[in-house]
Amino acid sequence: MANVSLYVHIPFCYSKCFYCGFFSIKYSQLIVDEYITALIKEMQHFQEQSIHSVYIGGGTPSILSIKQMQRLLNAIGKFFNLNKLQEFTFEVNPDSISIDKLKLLKSFCVNRLSIGLQSINDKLLTYLGRTYNFQLFLKIYEAARKEAFNNINIDLIYGFPKHIMNDWIQTLSTVLSLNSEHLSLYPMSIEMNTVFYKKHFNIDNKLQRKMYDIAVKMLNYNKYVHYEISSWEKRNNKSIHNVSYWNNCEYIGIGAGACGYINHIRYKNIDNVPKYISLIKTNNINVKIEHEKINKATHILESILLGLRLLENGVNIKFFKLYKQHYLALKKCLNNKTLINNAGKIKLNPKYIFVSNQILKEFV
Repeated sequence: MANVSLYVHIPFCYSKCFYCGFFSIKYSQLIVDEYITALIKEMQHFQEQSIHSVYIGGGTPSILSIKQMQRLLNAIGKFFNLNKLQEFTFEVNPDSISIDKLKLLKSFCVNRLSIGLQSINDKLLTYLGRTYNFQLFLKIYEAARKEAFNNINIDLIYGFPKHIMNDWIQTLSTVLSLNSEHLSLYPMSIEMNTVFYKKHFNIDNKLQRKMYDIAVKMLNYNKYVHYEISSWEKRNNKSIHNVSYWNNCEYIGIGAGACGYINHIRYKNIDNVPKYISLIKTNNINVKIEHEKINKATHILESILLGLRLLENGVNIKFFKLYKQHYLALKKCLNNKTLINNAGKIKLNPKYIFVSNQILKEFV
């Protein structure tokens, strides 16, 4: 298995953001200690697997204590072959990371940070359920630079209820002045069972589109390359890990709620932390609640759907010619100019990137 990635899910937060639909629970040192122990036992099932990228996500991975981080990072180095490792990303939030934690991450060869900012407006951060302010973010960002982290992603959210264009432009202008290597911009969606969902909040799609358009112009002016639907990079700092997803490569998912795709099998682990820990304790490494064999037809379809997210490379036209329905859908999209054929590479027309989900539905 070449170019296999590793994702480790840390499903703990101090509190749940009001828009967040990801699987997470409240932090408790005792249950996290038990969870790390369970993670380590699950890792042993994949012992000696060569890994080319690692992503520690959540939840809030930086919520782990120094000791918990050490245990986790030691285990990754012990049970996986990292000789060909190209990228090691760790997600952090400003209110749960410290200089000592940054130093520890650096000592374990973590070479990329993904920092959740979302907005520079403190009132909007509170409105979103974030538990820090912009000044704390700046302090952490500067500390990371001093610790020689030279590949930093910043997450931003736009088009949420109460968000106005002036706030968005100010956030973009300020963040662009930081000159980070990578930016991830996500339009707000109202997910089920979130605070925003329960309050029946709605999204202004027209405003979101305008915010997207102004972001494209501002980032392009500042020499950021729009290489994936929600991702921009500069100085050749694409997310190696995420590009592997879009290229439909294999990846191992470790932890409660984590997903994986190995040996043509897609799986999802149980999204219940106590049950996950209990199963692992009884030496039942099989904590999967979903297990699907991916056949050729499904693999081709997913390669098309995922690959079209990559705006520079696109998808080789040969993938569309393997099945008649895909080729017919391609012809329709080429005729209406939502997709373009660039020397045999099929790509999203830049004019239609924001509505890409509607275009991808043509192939399903």
